[in-house]
Amino acid sequence: MYDDLKAAATKLGGSKTYSIADDVNIISRRQNDKWGVFDEDWGFRIHDIPEEFRTETKYKNFILAKEEEREQKLILKSKPYQIDLEPTNICNLHCPLCSTGIGAKTREKGILEFNNFKKIIDEISDTVLQVSLQNWGESTLVKDFPKMIRYAADKKIFMRLSSNFSVKYTDEYFENFMNSGLGRLVIDLDGTTQEVYEKYRRGGDLKTVLDNTKKAVAFKRKNGLMYPIIQARMLVMAHNEHQIQDFRDIAEHIGVDEIDLGNIQLNPNTAAKDWLPKNKDHVYETYLGKRRTTPCHWPWSGMIIGWNGGVSPCAIVDDPDSDFGNVIKDGVSGVWNNDYYTSARSAWSKNNKISKLTICNVCKNDTHNPRLLRVGNSFSLTMNRNVSFVGMDKI
Repeated sequence: MYDDLKAAATKLGGSKTYSIADDVNIISRRQNDKWGVFDEDWGFRIHDIPEEFRTETKYKNFILAKEEEREQKLILKSKPYQIDLEPTNICNLHCPLCSTGIGAKTREKGILEFNNFKKIIDEISDTVLQVSLQNWGESTLVKDFPKMIRYAADKKIFMRLSSNFSVKYTDEYFENFMNSGLGRLVIDLDGTTQEVYEKYRRGGDLKTVLDNTKKAVAFKRKNGLMYPIIQARMLVMAHNEHQIQDFRDIAEHIGVDEIDLGNIQLNPNTAAKDWLPKNKDHVYETYLGKRRTTPCHWPWSGMIIGWNGGVSPCAIVDDPDSDFGNVIKDGVSGVWNNDYYTSARSAWSKNNKISKLTICNVCKNDTHNPRLLRVGNSFSLTMNRNVSFVGMDKI
């Protein structure tokens, strides 16, 4: 059974997701669906989104977007169908392979105002298939976060959250959070002992994470909630790969809905030796010398929106000077087909129309290429050679 699962999971690239209920890979439940075969080779997977959130309007937009991507159109009639919307870039942990965690002075710290959140949601609600509610911070630190989720949920938007869950929430906050309408809750569980867990999740408390996870599962069952789908996720690294089975056992004992084994991303020039696991099943091939030449999906599919409205072309770019615009100022539609986006799409299109040199034109979807400039040991891409760090001189 495990070999079958492993073989199927390779199609998911850097993420191997399993259902606790039947111990089979999620891929096996996605057949005969008009939205398409399970062929996504990146982070967005259409079949992760329950059917009740996939309206006919969203279907038409999604099919049009896929068609325009295949034709490498520069100006799109389709709207972004996946969006990462960041409530805050403030975090309570100090993960050593994250630009936030290492104290990089890249973006101003702040919190998304509720009125600005509503403005963005109102514009995207008819066509967006998934909103991921995080980027460079811990979203559950935001006081209004449950209210934000509820507002979007009432507009029938499926929302995903990845959280370190290492926060001591008040009972009121936790109840509001669990009743908010969140679609999928991904909980970072990168070790089964405090010593191993905190090697990466620095400043985190494993007991708090486990207690919160148990509480979330119990609350969901007690109140008969269909959502959130609760997923325990382990980023597999050199120091925790020996705990994979323990992680599975703990997750199943707690009763989460899914478990996920993810691949770590990092600076291949400075951090690979210390952090990549020995088991190459949990390492991106592009860290093993294989170069990526396939077009990137992001310029045709979605955008990353920071707490201040700044639009980043993808989730691993942490450089405000590489932003494509600002949706609070110009709206999503005002940014989606601007010169930055058309220039980015031109990196793979025969209809070349580059008027702006974007980070996409430099990266070209070969995100793990050692020649790309990064923020410290992190996976974060930048075009700024003079990033400074808290308590450090410029490097």
